[in-house]
Amino acid sequence: MNFRYLYLLVFVSLSSIYYSQKIDSLQHSSFVLTGGAEYGKVLATNIHLKILENKNYVGYSFQFLKQATGKKEWERQYNFPQYGIGFFAFDFLENKQMGSPFAVYGIYNAKLRQWGKLKWYHNIDFGISFNSNPFNNDTQYYNTSVGSKTNMFISLGTGLYYELGRYFDIGLNLKFNHLSNGSLKIPNKGLNTVAPQLSIVYYPERINPKLSDTIPIIHKKYNTLEFSVFGGKKDSFYRGDKRDDLKLYEGYDYSIYGAEAFYMRQYSPKSAYGLGVGVTMDEQYNHTMYVSDSTLYQKKRFSNNQPLVSIIPTYRLMMDRLYINIGAGYYVFKKSRKYDSPAFFQRIGLQYQITDRFFAAFGINAYDMHIANYLEWKLGYTFHKKERK
Repeated sequence: MNFRYLYLLVFVSLSSIYYSQKIDSLQHSSFVLTGGAEYGKVLATNIHLKILENKNYVGYSFQFLKQATGKKEWERQYNFPQYGIGFFAFDFLENKQMGSPFAVYGIYNAKLRQWGKLKWYHNIDFGISFNSNPFNNDTQYYNTSVGSKTNMFISLGTGLYYELGRYFDIGLNLKFNHLSNGSLKIPNKGLNTVAPQLSIVYYPERINPKLSDTIPIIHKKYNTLEFSVFGGKKDSFYRGDKRDDLKLYEGYDYSIYGAEAFYMRQYSPKSAYGLGVGVTMDEQYNHTMYVSDSTLYQKKRFSNNQPLVSIIPTYRLMMDRLYINIGAGYYVFKKSRKYDSPAFFQRIGLQYQITDRFFAAFGINAYDMHIANYLEWKLGYTFHKKERK
């Protein structure tokens, strides 16, 4: 990838913002531009990565952010964060066979502490990456890190920033990046990198919001009853006898769908907890794969499809209309067999309140605390919303 065009775009953006600021000095700007570069290593989390002689990589990022000013109540509750969109590009240097992934993602930066001109931030990035080189039996490319060209991109970071003057900060961060597809396509062992990152931050107009000394607002708290339907897909490969007769990751795609009801109790302006029950139809659970004459087949496991009934305690973190749901559940009547995922599962997802009643959500269902089972897309409705006294 030719990064000269990226640098030119950044330069033109900075120049135009600076020029417009000079023309109208009365117009306040809460936007922030950030550029960064990192040099680190691919973590050897599977056998195919361990044999790489050189695991170094380079990463480049560009971000367009908005500095919260406190006009909205949630911005004050979360200590005036920065949020926006970003672009990230990988260069695997001597391992070009891994592809040239690039990602587009949403950003949440939060300031933890400040000592004069020195600031400590942590950040969470979540988005989609493209252009990975996936595992392929036909081309004899056997890196099991990712099985698809398109993957989720998750990045976590923390670092220190120093104010160089009126317009610029310089930052030094520690970054962790993760690529995976949520088991939409096997293999999906995940690609993980870690690196220090050097970044430059440009403020067209530096805004330093401060907590108000006015009387705090008494926040309303609610108990809600929510109902939702969800769906997803996953790729599953055969793991039984005569596996040597097949390709390494030969299997079937399966659909998952179901419905859930949650009762949530809000106990602070930012948090709620609750309990949910769900009914899930999992095609993989209701089928069995077998090999005959070096060919893979599947058949129904039960005479009638068996639903999975789950109980799901959940914690919710709320930022205005955006919620982060973290839960752990258990399939109470699941009949386990060899190679099945366990009955205990974990979930994390994003929920957005489109209106006061309707919401949409996206999340990951996982097991063993780190293995993605499938991605789930959800639509829901809040039937009951009662203010707590």
